[in-house]
Amino acid sequence: MKRARIGAFLAAAALAACGGAPATKTSDAPPPPPRVEKVAGIPDAAVKAFNVGIVGLEQSPPDYAAAAKGFEAATVAYPAYDAAWLNLAFAYGKLGRSADAVTAYRKVIEKGNVPRAVQLDFGRALLVSGELENAITEFESVLRANPDDLGARNNLAAAYQTKGDTQTALKYVKEVLAVQPKNVPAIVNLGLIYMKQKELPLAVLMFKKAIAYDAKNPHAHNNLGLAYYTLDDIPGAVEEFEKAVSLDTTMDEARLNVASIYLDYLDYAAALPQFQAVRARFPKHYVATIGEANALYGTAQYEQAAKAYEDSLETRGENTEALLRVGKIYEEQLNQPKKALAFYIKYRDVAKVGPNDPINSTIQFLEQADTLQKQPTIEAKPAEGAPAADAPASAAPEAPASAAPSAAPEAPASVAPSAAPDAPASAPAPATTAAP
Repeated sequence: MKRARIGAFLAAAALAACGGAPATKTSDAPPPPPRVEKVAGIPDAAVKAFNVGIVGLEQSPPDYAAAAKGFEAATVAYPAYDAAWLNLAFAYGKLGRSADAVTAYRKVIEKGNVPRAVQLDFGRALLVSGELENAITEFESVLRANPDDLGARNNLAAAYQTKGDTQTALKYVKEVLAVQPKNVPAIVNLGLIYMKQKELPLAVLMFKKAIAYDAKNPHAHNNLGLAYYTLDDIPGAVEEFEKAVSLDTTMDEARLNVASIYLDYLDYAAALPQFQAVRARFPKHYVATIGEANALYGTAQYEQAAKAYEDSLETRGENTEALLRVGKIYEEQLNQPKKALAFYIKYRDVAKVGPNDPINSTIQFLEQADTLQKQPTIEAKPAEGAPAADAPASAAPEAPASAAPSAAPEAPASVAPSAAPDAPASAPAPATTAAP
């Protein structure tokens, strides 16, 4: 079992409040505006599309993809439709399209004089999309306008944690807790700081305290699960990750965390729906794709597994482990040697294997077999007067003895061995995400 390896999968979630009071979510949508038939100065087509977006947000659970589509159409029909841009930015954020959310927010932010809540959510989108310094600038702008704004301080704490500046993050956390000792986002952020400092008992204490104040806070549960995992309490970790998912079905880091544990402990059937849930929202999510492929392989769904591995290679075409795995599936499970050969050759070239690597003999055999299949069959005519049954069946040469099928190629030395001979190795570790 590869306990050391799986730790890299698990994603912590830094929490920043939308306002001064304790919050349970990173970004709460305002109540959807009522659907309207007419808006002065706005084309009817834009209003109609806007209402389609609102319908998506009103679904239970919300259909963010449908909402985004409606708001997109509204902005196309009327590019100056600020309400559509803001709702589109929110829907993009929920779909994990942080960079697109930033672009949508900027359509309104650039006009100036936006509400504080919009400015904070814009900052969070900047943070998640990697514009760290711009996010800090945005949060500091809110704080300058209102020095008592605890939400801005919590967001700054999350941003400085992401930056790796624990001292400054701790400063902002303490400032919040000095005013509101029960501020849940600040307590969660303090727990994350303790985790970074490897003070795990203190981290557990903080996350449990946050849950005591807000039992439905998914970030507190996810991070408590991460702390439990680090302490080798696997059942406790799984329980907390699953609780986080039940509280927020869009919390992908919790899904990937629990799925990674299931995968490492060979419970492929339990891992599969978690990876698939993430891919349903983000079809090109690399970690979810390779994880789904591994889980499908583990449950003997070979055709689907091969497709998922190929999907993953569209994103990272030089993943040698995926190349080798999909080649093996086509050769051994799906009996498609020509497809297997293409993946084995790509693996050989990418991995730059040595001359004695077993993959070379496998490639040689498959190439020879393919050549033999392409050669035309020459039918020998029977000698005159001899019955046709005496004619040789074919003049095609037999495969040389040296071309006997080799065993399935071994994984290269650089790839950690699987926990069981036919079990897929764990999916690559996602980057640790901070979800402010």
